[in-house]
Amino acid sequence: MSLIRKIPVRPTQSLCVAAALAIVGDASAQTPTALTPNPPPARAPAAGAAVAPITPTAPTPRVHRIRRGPPPPGFAAVTAANAGARAYATPDAYINAVLFYDYEAGRIYTLQTSPRFLTTVLLRPGEKLIAKAAGDTVRWVLGETVQGSGANQQVVVLIKPIRGGLKTNVVLTTDQRTYLLEAVSREGGTYTSAISWNYPQEQMQALAAAQAAQAQSVVAPTLAIDQLHFDYKVEAIHMKPPRWQPLRVFDDGLKTYIQFPVNMAATDAPPLFLVGPGGTAQLVNYRFLNGYYVVDRLVDVAELRLGEKPQQVVRITRTARKG
Repeated sequence: MSLIRKIPVRPTQSLCVAAALAIVGDASAQTPTALTPNPPPARAPAAGAAVAPITPTAPTPRVHRIRRGPPPPGFAAVTAANAGARAYATPDAYINAVLFYDYEAGRIYTLQTSPRFLTTVLLRPGEKLIAKAAGDTVRWVLGETVQGSGANQQVVVLIKPIRGGLKTNVVLTTDQRTYLLEAVSREGGTYTSAISWNYPQEQMQALAAAQAAQAQSVVAPTLAIDQLHFDYKVEAIHMKPPRWQPLRVFDDGLKTYIQFPVNMAATDAPPLFLVGPGGTAQLVNYRFLNGYYVVDRLVDVAELRLGEKPQQVVRITRTARKG
């Protein structure tokens, strides 16, 4: 008779037994036994044997790409305006080594510079420098000096880069105007030696003022007011009046004055002919002063003629004094 007695196991007890068996199994897998011998010990390298170096692997850097969006509003307009405002050197703009620009407000004047060389900026004589500034004051050197004295004293600004491959702008403010410069530096010793300016607009204004003053001094003082004679007939012959037809004609008993419109172009200035009794025409000398032909004699009949086919003719006839 068997002495083994089956003992009933409750479900909760079976779970505990299974867990215990699992723990024992893990321990037996990790603990060496006769069936699972210990692993062989690590073998040390022999004396003098080369050992392969262990090279650490650097982490791969992450590249952050910057996405460039469209330019801001007005960027294209600024670029186009600056490009159109730049003035560049031309061979015929030089007098010896001095580059002359025609000054115009808002114009950007370019100049070439080179390390170890000075570029000289000559302002107008009598013009006073108030301030000078550069966009890059670290790699560009600005200086100033003067030449001459009194009303003819001239300010001289000196510009020099410390190396090639640079670009900056320079602003010069004076008591009369503002100069906008753009400087580029290059190696090799090619540079703008000196720059200065012509002032055509101011020169034209000064010339017009001088001509007006001359006309006043020449015409007005010589007129005998009590002898002025305005009775002249001015008419276009066989055509409508041309745009250059005189506004009026008068004399002072000695000279004849023919006044033209102020907008008469130089190409529209017609020659003056004296017409004799038989209809013969003779060219007469005259001077043009401040919009007037001044003839150093009295004129009975004269004609202003311009062109050939068709020819424009305006006749001037002196009539008797009225009253």
